[in-house]
Amino acid sequence: MTGAMYAAVSGLKAHMSALNVIGQNISNVNTNAYKATRYTFLEALYTSVRGGSDGSNQLGGKNPAQVGYGSSIGTIDLDMSTKNYTPTGHATDVMIDGDGMLIVGDKGSTFGTTTGNKELSDMYLTRLGNLEFDNQGYLVDGQGQVVYGFLAVESPAYKAAVAFGNKNAADPDNPKGVDELKRLDKLTADEIKDAYTAAATEPQFFVNDKDQVVMLTPKPLADGATAPADQTLADFTVTVVEQYVEAPALTAIRIPMANADGGASYPKWDMDPGSATYGQIIDSDEGFGRIVKDSVSIDENTGRITCTTESGEAVVVGSIAIAKVENPNGLTHVDGHYYQALGGAGRVSLTSVGHAVVNSSDPTSMFYMFDKDGVLIPEDQRGKTIEGETAIRSAGSTKLISNGLESSGTDLATEISNMIMVQRGYQANTRIVTVTDSMLEELVNMKR
Repeated sequence: MTGAMYAAVSGLKAHMSALNVIGQNISNVNTNAYKATRYTFLEALYTSVRGGSDGSNQLGGKNPAQVGYGSSIGTIDLDMSTKNYTPTGHATDVMIDGDGMLIVGDKGSTFGTTTGNKELSDMYLTRLGNLEFDNQGYLVDGQGQVVYGFLAVESPAYKAAVAFGNKNAADPDNPKGVDELKRLDKLTADEIKDAYTAAATEPQFFVNDKDQVVMLTPKPLADGATAPADQTLADFTVTVVEQYVEAPALTAIRIPMANADGGASYPKWDMDPGSATYGQIIDSDEGFGRIVKDSVSIDENTGRITCTTESGEAVVVGSIAIAKVENPNGLTHVDGHYYQALGGAGRVSLTSVGHAVVNSSDPTSMFYMFDKDGVLIPEDQRGKTIEGETAIRSAGSTKLISNGLESSGTDLATEISNMIMVQRGYQANTRIVTVTDSMLEELVNMKR
């Protein structure tokens, strides 16, 4: 046989592999969150008929003469870019607008602990956000995999506002409570000055014009600077203190239990270093079952999931976590729409949408200054990384769009055009086989 025959056969195989890629893409033209693949051809091995040489004083140089042996498929790459939004009207359906993947897996996986540690690269990653709460209160995808994120827990700063907010002058040991906190916009100059002095040792709590509890802490002074003589609110850092915040521990998202009053019984987050469950979410078990949700909403800028009960109470469930991969095109398909960060994907980072959830060591965290009981942590003990946490980064510009899914990544016009070119390429290679066969026939028939 001749080299042309081998080259043509390799071309046939390469074009058939390319057609397989095109067929896979076209077959998933209506598959939500499908990530199309593309192919590239690669020249096959060359053999040298004659080597090249440099020129001399008398003669010019000669180029090498090489003959190739056809082609093969060089690469098959994923296109992980964000595609169009497809509305579904389903409140728990989400589309990831930007980079990142949802983290799903088995129930009860733990992260960052010395025993039973599970790496993010071991988890399934997916772009398909067809989510729903199951009969056990877990947020799951269409295949029953549990979605991971950050559960809402009782805010230690809110407890602190109740415990040592504005004290009653007549009885300093008896706090006024949140409902009786002073209004921030009604403070006099003397009250602002007193608050600045008091805030040097413990935060001060007030209510803003939106009826939100806020925490006042003095802004740090520049080196060598002294405190202003006449303080104003501009000299404070004002932080809105919510009653329920997301704990910085990655865990399965689950609807909280109901308490005796019909409201939600939020889980506790154990921050006691002497506890075996240190740094992990501890689920409440009040014996009243899970709350009954009437409607669900997902905040696209934070990933926060809020349920409304039949009585109209808004219950914060938690926030959806996003995993970011250094090389998303290097992810490996493992099953259906699931991926894993195996060889070629690089590091996997845990992020929160809008950096709404941060680690306890972050000064903006509600767990930075207070322990789980709302007790002020001594200044020299703040900023320590807690064992049960995984480092949380910002998701950048990535956000979640609810009530819809991401459309397929297949560009039908491009795929059909590629199919025509592959068909013609395959046809041309068959002509090489036919012509080579005809030439070999002539060679065999030279002696009759």
